[in-house]
Amino acid sequence: MKRTVYILLPVHNRREVTRRHIACLKRQTYADYRLILLDDGSSDGTDEMVKSEVPDVTIIRGNGNWWWAGALEGGFRWLETNSLDPQDVVLIINDDTEFEPDFLEKALSMLQSSEKVLLLACAYGKKSGLLIDAGVRVDWKHFVFEQAEKPDLINCLSTRGLFLRVADFLTIGGFHPRILPHYASDYEFTMRAYRLGFKLQTDQSLCLRVDEEETGYHDFRGLSFRAQMRDYFSKKSSVNPIMWTIFILLACPWQWKLLNICRIWGMSMRHFTRCIFK
Repeated sequence: MKRTVYILLPVHNRREVTRRHIACLKRQTYADYRLILLDDGSSDGTDEMVKSEVPDVTIIRGNGNWWWAGALEGGFRWLETNSLDPQDVVLIINDDTEFEPDFLEKALSMLQSSEKVLLLACAYGKKSGLLIDAGVRVDWKHFVFEQAEKPDLINCLSTRGLFLRVADFLTIGGFHPRILPHYASDYEFTMRAYRLGFKLQTDQSLCLRVDEEETGYHDFRGLSFRAQMRDYFSKKSSVNPIMWTIFILLACPWQWKLLNICRIWGMSMRHFTRCIFK
């Protein structure tokens, strides 16, 4: 029996980036998919462009304040209220990814022989060709996040090309857009699935290419102290200690929570001490 793939695609004002992604979708050898466009208030015509390319797209619109977790929560709520076949498949994916025509077909073949699994496509740099993401091993004791050396060491995945069944998604639950709106929201989701007994899996024959130009705030050099404070604590900041504290409270085993929260704030204090006394 053929399964429908429900593709949750968050977008925000990247029309040409999104267009390249849609072109990959239209070339798929497996055509039984339904695109759910989670458009967080785009003002550049992204939704109209997608509608012209994929006329049967379902568009769910936000007001520009969804961020990643809010967009996916909107997609989760849509799945939850539409009485779908529990064995159908969900794909959560970024619009800055590109992939081969057999991408969906390969993933469905891999899922057929597995139960209670989250399957992540391995991500390679579009320019460098280097492997960027093939599953993560989190060592909470030492607060280390590293690429897993072996598949059975994976205890965390991103949501950049993540396949799972509808029933499994509903079992795991949605996201926390109010308290964990962007960075680490995908890690919290997949680590929650891992604690519930789901297998986190990758396969290097299932891959996609990702634009290596980073988004968000990662480099604070050259900014004034006030600007650093603003960007450091922004929702777009990958090192925002408030967000990381919330992530630790949600995902970390109890015996390492306090230690890792102290580590996060200690790193932040050292950063701003260097800024003040440089």
